[in-house]
Order: sequence, then C-alpha cells, then structure tokens
Amino acid sequence: MSDSTPMANGRTPGDSSRNGFFPQARSSGILVEELDGETLVYDLGTHNAHCLNKAAALVWSRSDGRTSVEALADVLPEVGLPRDIDLIWLALEDLDRAGLLSECGDAAPKSKVSRRELLRALSAAAGLTLVFPALSSVVAPLAAQAASCLTQAQCRSLTPPACGGLPICTNRSKCCTTVTSRSGSICKVANC
Repeated sequence: MSDSTPMANGRTPGDSSRNGFFPQARSSGILVEELDGETLVYDLGTHNAHCLNKAAALVWSRSDGRTSVEALADVLPEVGLPRDIDLIWLALEDLDRAGLLSECGDAAPKSKVSRRELLRALSAAAGLTLVFPALSSVVAPLAAQAASCLTQAQCRSLTPPACGGLPICTNRSKCCTTVTSRSGSICKVANC
C-alpha cells in the first residue's frame, strides 16, 4: 500500500486534493438504529436498508464535513484496525455508493487499492479482516410484499380491525377484509 502509486486521475495519494477531502455523512431522509455493534440505516427515499459494521459505522459517524480523510484514519485503532488511509477510502467509497454521504460531486471517494489487495495485507494480522469496514444493503419489501397469506378459516376467525387485507392462500385475488354493515364490522373474504 504505497503512497506513491498514481491514481486513475494521475494524482498521487499524498496530493492535497486527495487528503483535502472532507466527507460528510448524509443526515436527512434516513432513519438510524444501532443494534449489537452494528448500525442500521434505512433510506426513506429509496427504501434501501444498509447495515454498517462497527468500523464502517465509525467512519460514517465521524464524517462531519470538517474532518479530513487523513484524520479519519486516526480513529481506526478504536475498532482494532491499523491506521490505514486506504481502509478509509474503501469505506467512503462503499458509503458513497450506498448514498450515505452528502453529494460528493467530482470529489467522490475512489480507492487506489482493491479490496482484495487490502484484505491480503490485513490477513497477515490475525483477525483484522473481521473488523474490516463493511456495509451491506438490501431493498426493504413493502408491507404487502412482506406479509404472509391467510387461509379462509384464519380470515373468518379474525376480529376487526385485525383483518388487514392479507391475501387468501388458495386464491391471491381474494383478501381478508373488514366489511361494515348495519349489524357491525366483520372480517370477510373479498376481492383485493
């Protein structure tokens, strides 16, 4: 991981243009929840859910628009990683691809080493690949897509307002719905 290797744009990593980048974590249009050493970030606009491990979450949380990439590398020992600017660039590249950084424009993070090269270098230190900054993303299903279907018997056994419009397993064009009449509300199989 040499600092003299030129990047695609012809600059070297020691350039002030590379180290003068001040990433800023996105703060609007997202929901953030910290669970058991991981940070879950839900994008309200794209309905993507992102899971950041401890190292990626640390880089993201410290990206305040005032802290340089060089200074971000100083926080890596907090999660058991060596101070390595290439780790920061890989984490920032993942965060930017996931849409978790504010608009970067032409200054979008680009790593000068591949993830594979960096993992090889880190594997010499036992266990460091377990805390490597990692981010995984999924598209969250809509409520109707995540729901299970009901049998007609289950639908009829529900009490309003718990009918919920779930599809009937034997006929997906029929749903368990609430029907209101003069005598009150009942759960009934009806067209979706």
